[in-house]
Amino acid sequence: MNEYNREKEGKSKTYRMLNLYERLNKGEVRSKKYLSTIYEVDEKTIQRDIKELKDYLEKDEKNLRTIVYSKIKKGYEMINCKGFKFSDKDIFALYKIILESRAFSNKEMDRVLDILNSQCEDNELLKKIVINERFNYVPPRHNKDIINFIWKISVSIQKQKLVEVKYERQDGIVKEYKLKPLGLVFSEYYFYLVGEIIGRSENHPIVFRVDRFEKYDITEEKFFMPYKDRFEEGEFHKKIQFMYTGELMTIQFKFWGDSLEAILDRLPTSKVIRYDEKDNKPIIEAEVYGEGVKRWLLSQKEFLEVIRPQEYREEIKETIRKMYEVYK
Repeated sequence: MNEYNREKEGKSKTYRMLNLYERLNKGEVRSKKYLSTIYEVDEKTIQRDIKELKDYLEKDEKNLRTIVYSKIKKGYEMINCKGFKFSDKDIFALYKIILESRAFSNKEMDRVLDILNSQCEDNELLKKIVINERFNYVPPRHNKDIINFIWKISVSIQKQKLVEVKYERQDGIVKEYKLKPLGLVFSEYYFYLVGEIIGRSENHPIVFRVDRFEKYDITEEKFFMPYKDRFEEGEFHKKIQFMYTGELMTIQFKFWGDSLEAILDRLPTSKVIRYDEKDNKPIIEAEVYGEGVKRWLLSQKEFLEVIRPQEYREEIKETIRKMYEVYK
């Protein structure tokens, strides 16, 4: 007896519900029409069965699954409701973040947003909400497709393989290096590879903008990175500004601008250590890479004063003097 005939024999509701649960739990996606044929009942009965099963699953607080209708697959499926199904509101938030990042070419941005849009229950509403922003999207100047490339970089990092690269510097000069790829980060419209150049005496990470690689060949040579010395993208991101490294240092500065909260968010390693006794202005301490944070500190105009270390304070003063000479 084939499967179809065996299932026709089970006409009781108990059998139907158990068999339906088993099917969906195994990952099958089925339409009401298909199920009504299999179980020899009308589609309204199937609709009630699915609702009862869905209600049962969602009443159990420990259960992470639910049943949804997929417009793309044209059938009902069981999903993990805590992790694998975005609501339309979730998709809208992701849509906005991706658009504002300006990280991708027009072609890649369209593909990513179309995929997100296809997951919406009401995709026509989402299209109306973001149509103007999507129409006016401006890609980065390089307008290169990079999604496949950043995946290739991630593979070389994960497998700890040395890479041979050809890289165009900011001044237009093309250099060839053998690199130890350590991490991949995103900041201010661009993806960056953090790596070490093989053969250099100084052993500190250098930042390379991903779209400037003209060649990126993964070799069979492996490098070893002890777990305790592994590169941590999250920690690196907390301490760097504008992807300029320089010396890693602890600085202190006084701030009296509009938003202290914005300052603490901008520098994730920062904290208020005390308030100045004379003017009650907060004094903030942060561990940062000196060159990048200098550019940010100077952007705060007259609302910030670097206190220490003393040599870094003098460096800031010298930079301000040179800036003044430009406008003198």
